[in-house]
Amino acid sequence: MLKSLFKEIGSRLRRSPAKTVEFADAAAADAAERARFKASGESLRQTMTEELAYRLDMEKGSVDAWVRLGDWRLQLKDLAGSEQAYRSALQMQPMHLAAQEGIGLALLQSRRLDEAYLHLETAHRIDPMNSEVLTHWGLVDLELGNFGKAADKFQRAIERDPRSVHAWMNRALALLRVGQLEPAIEHLKKAIVLRPDHAGAHLNLALTLRQAERLDDALDVARRATQLPAAGARAWVILADLLLNHGDLTGSRAAVDRATQAEGELASVGVVRGKLEVACGQYESARSAYTACLARDSSHAEARHGLAQLELLLGEWSSGWDNFEARRRVVPSPVRGVPFEEWTGEDLKGRTLLVHSEQGLGDIILFAGCLPDLEALKARVIVEVPPRLARLFQRSFPWARVVAHDSADAGWAWLDGLPPIERHIPMGSLPRLLRRDGRDFPLHHGYLLADPAATQEWRSRLTAAAKPAIGLGWRGGLEVTNTRLRSLPLAGLLSGVDPQELTLVSLQYGEVADELEAVRQNDGVLVDAGLSGYADLDDLASLAAACDGIVTVCSTLAHLAGALGVPSAVLVPRSPNWRSGATGLISPWYPSQTLFRQQEPGEWGGPLGQANEWIGRLKADPGRGGVL
Repeated sequence: MLKSLFKEIGSRLRRSPAKTVEFADAAAADAAERARFKASGESLRQTMTEELAYRLDMEKGSVDAWVRLGDWRLQLKDLAGSEQAYRSALQMQPMHLAAQEGIGLALLQSRRLDEAYLHLETAHRIDPMNSEVLTHWGLVDLELGNFGKAADKFQRAIERDPRSVHAWMNRALALLRVGQLEPAIEHLKKAIVLRPDHAGAHLNLALTLRQAERLDDALDVARRATQLPAAGARAWVILADLLLNHGDLTGSRAAVDRATQAEGELASVGVVRGKLEVACGQYESARSAYTACLARDSSHAEARHGLAQLELLLGEWSSGWDNFEARRRVVPSPVRGVPFEEWTGEDLKGRTLLVHSEQGLGDIILFAGCLPDLEALKARVIVEVPPRLARLFQRSFPWARVVAHDSADAGWAWLDGLPPIERHIPMGSLPRLLRRDGRDFPLHHGYLLADPAATQEWRSRLTAAAKPAIGLGWRGGLEVTNTRLRSLPLAGLLSGVDPQELTLVSLQYGEVADELEAVRQNDGVLVDAGLSGYADLDDLASLAAACDGIVTVCSTLAHLAGALGVPSAVLVPRSPNWRSGATGLISPWYPSQTLFRQQEPGEWGGPLGQANEWIGRLKADPGRGGVL
C-alpha cells in the first residue's frame, strides 16, 4: 500500500516543462493568498476562508487550495473543518506532505492522538529531513507521555535544522517532563538566542526557572517578556503569577490590570485574578473570577481547578472534590494515565484495586488518611508510593501491598509480579468518594506508625536531660508553592520559642548545619541536628514520633506529624492553601494539630507567641496533646 502511495507522489513530481511553469504560477498564487491571510485581521481571515470554501465547493480546486483551506481553518480553530479540507486534498494526492502534516496537527489538537501519530509518521516518511514534521510528530509523543521518544524526535529536528526555535523549545518541554531542569533551561536560552523577540521562549524560560527554584531570575525574564511586541496578556499573567509566589500582592494586582488592558478578561487573566483574590483573603471576589471564566468556557481546567481549591479552602467538600477532578486536565497534570478501569465506589470484594500516588510527599500523606477506609472493602489493595514513603506505609497499612515506585518512571515494568489490576484510583480522588462532608473526617490518633524500636532509641537520646523534646521545622514548599509566604529563618522561629527547659531538635528537610551553628553562636541556643539532610521519611517519622511536640510551618513535616498523631503547632500564613483551611484552630485532617494563623502577611509574631503558649500547656499537661 505505502509503496503504491510513494509511486503516486513520484509520478506527480515528474512533470513536463509546461506543467512545471503552471505549477510555479499556482505556487506563487498560493503564496500570495497565504501572505494576505497572514496580514489580515480576524474578521477578514474569516471572510477569506469562507470565500475559498465556497469556490472549492463550486469547482474542483487544486490540492494546494484544499491544503490552504485546511491551514486557514486550523488557524481559526475550526478543527472539524480543517480535517475535512485536508482529507479532500489527500483524496487528490494521498502522499501530499503538507496535507498529511496538517491533518496530523488537526487531529493532535482534537486529542485523537493515535490517528495524529500515523499521519505525522507518514509525513515524516515523505520527507525524513523535514524538521517541522519531526517537531510536530514529537508533540504527539509528548501528549502520549512518551517523553523519551519525544525528546529524541526534537533532537533529530534540531540536527536537521539547528535554527528551529520550535524544536529547541519543545525539546526543553520534553526534558522538563522527566525532571531535567538545567538542560531544559539551556535549550530555552538557545531558542532565545535564535529569536530574541520570541515571547513564548521567554515565558517558558521564566516558568522553568521558577520550577528550578530560581524565582528572582524568573521574574527578570518575565519582566523582559512583557516588553516584547508579541507578548500580549500572557506575559502579564505569568508575571502576576510569579509576583504572587514572591509575596508581592500589589505588584501582582498591577500586572493583572495590565493583562486586562491588553486583551480583556481572557480566561487566563480571570484565573490569575482568582488566585490573587484568594491570596488577599477576598474569597467571594475569587469565586466570581473563577465562575466568570467558567461561564465563558465550562471546560476550562485551570479555572475549575482554581475554584476547587477555593471550595476546599472554605470546607465546601462535596463540590470542591468534584471540581478537584479538573486537576487531571491542567498542564502539567499531577495525575498519570493508568491503563485500567477506574473505581467509582462500586463493590470491590475479591477484586484488586491499585491506588497510585500523585503530587508531593505531603499530599500523599494527607490523602493516605483515606486508606484505612479501604480495609473494610475486602479487596486486594495495592498502594503505589515513592520509595521514600514505602517502608512507613507498609508498616502502617499491613493489610495492603505497598509498592515503591518513582512516578517519574512512566513505564509499567513495576507492575510485573503483581496480581491483575481490576480497578484503579488516583490517591487524590479518594476524598471525593470518602470525605464528601465534614462529618466524614474521622477523629484519629494517627494513621501512620513509626518504627517502635527506632522511636524508642531517639526518645532515650532526646530525654536524657529530662526535658520535653520539641521538634522544629521552619521551611516548607517550593517557589511554585509559595515557600516564601510560609517559611521563616530558624532564628525567627526560635524568637517565639522559649528554649528554657526544652530539648530542641531539627526536623527540617535539607542541609541546615550552617543555620544550627549560627543560632548556637549568635543566640546561644542549641538545636540538636536530628536527621538534618535528606532522610528517608520512615527515619524522620521515628524521630518525629519521639518528640513530645512539634512546632512547624506548613510543610511535609506538618503532614507527617499530623498523620503520626504527634501533638503539633502549625504556623499558617495569612494566605493559606486549601490543606490548612481558611479558618479554625483544629485541622479536620489531623486532630492532634493546632493551627496558629497570621493576621497580616509576613507577620509571624502573633502565631509564634501562641505557639510558645502552646508549648507551656504541653509541658504542664502532656496528655492533652497540646490541643486547646
